[in-house]
Amino acid sequence: MELEAIGKRPRASSGGSSSSLASDRLSSLPDCLIHHIMSFLKARQVVQTCVLSTRWRHLWRSVPCLDIDQEEFKTAGPNRDEEKEWHDFADFTDHLLIPNNISIAHLDTFQLQLSVSKYPYDKDKQAARWIRHGIKYSGQDPGIQCMKLNSASWRLKRLHLSNLYLDDSFMNHISSGCQYLEDLELKSCNCSFHEITSHTMKNLILKGCQCYALSVITSPMLNSLIINGGWFAFISLRVIAPAVAYLLLDVSAYSFRGCVSFDEMSSLAEASIFLRNCVRSELSKDQFKLLCSLSNVTNLVLSGFQTMVIGEEFPEFQNLRTLLLEKCDLSDNFQMLGHFLQHSPNLEKLTLDHCKFSKDPKRKKGNVKSNKAYLNQFDVRCKNLKLTKIIYNDDDAQKLLNLLFSISSDLPKNNIKFTKVGPGHP
Repeated sequence: MELEAIGKRPRASSGGSSSSLASDRLSSLPDCLIHHIMSFLKARQVVQTCVLSTRWRHLWRSVPCLDIDQEEFKTAGPNRDEEKEWHDFADFTDHLLIPNNISIAHLDTFQLQLSVSKYPYDKDKQAARWIRHGIKYSGQDPGIQCMKLNSASWRLKRLHLSNLYLDDSFMNHISSGCQYLEDLELKSCNCSFHEITSHTMKNLILKGCQCYALSVITSPMLNSLIINGGWFAFISLRVIAPAVAYLLLDVSAYSFRGCVSFDEMSSLAEASIFLRNCVRSELSKDQFKLLCSLSNVTNLVLSGFQTMVIGEEFPEFQNLRTLLLEKCDLSDNFQMLGHFLQHSPNLEKLTLDHCKFSKDPKRKKGNVKSNKAYLNQFDVRCKNLKLTKIIYNDDDAQKLLNLLFSISSDLPKNNIKFTKVGPGHP
């Protein structure tokens, strides 16, 4: 079946109208420019360009960027037939991805987006089959039906997938068949694979995914790792990525049922860790181990962290320059803050954003003597601290203010800036 838009081909005008001249001018562009224009279109629109003229009849077959989106097949009105929409979409995609249509092996970017449906599991499985099918037929003879992977001909660099079911078979295809892949983004996918392995990947984004078995991420070239939202059952997650410079981990605190380690990310410079829905009174030991594995960073953001674990040895943050504690619990006589002041000798900027300073939010003045006595147990070593910003909306910040003034002699360069926000502020 040849994919071609339904409709009559427009007749050439003998009068040489301005519109036909404009059309001829566009058609006279070299293939590389026309393909660049096509890269901004959805897949169905790209295919429909084949009716424009003879010049355009086969241009769509070698487009470098392919964005297949189920939304293109949705119809308006009260009499929508979702099953027919899915059938049309599936039929279009089945035929688009066979080797004698799109030049799959020449793709730089492949994006496949599915809408939430009544029967997501079966349709997600079908979509995952499309991905595997595309990789399997990368540049092969279309007459052969059973083939081995030809990794040398598959040059895909960016792969973005949404709302799919992805298993170990899919990830094995990625590992063995995508030898040029640099960017992998999975959004709202149901993932049952156990590991992600790539020797070329530079950026990995898992956004809103459900990952129940992920235990290893291995990529020597990985520069950026983002795990944002979704559900991750971290029984044990090991990240082997020595080149990673940026890390964002934004997950529910319930995800930490085991060890998560970033110890093998020796180049990590900037890390942001957001723990959502944390109801424990203190960090679990696994969460504390996570904190210890970030000791090489230069810039650190911690959000939702609770009071420190008693008896645990706090790591040295020798490289730390900026620290942001957001919505953290500092009501344990500022133990977490005290540890950072002691173990971050090169800290220059500290921000406390909507942290909990007192166990009793109605208490406006703290016991300065006890707080000072606690911090005097430590050698406050961050002599280069230049700015401390406190953003708060409760009067219990007075306790923190008194504390900072009491140790001001140990922080000779420090300027303190207080900002009180209204109750409606996040």
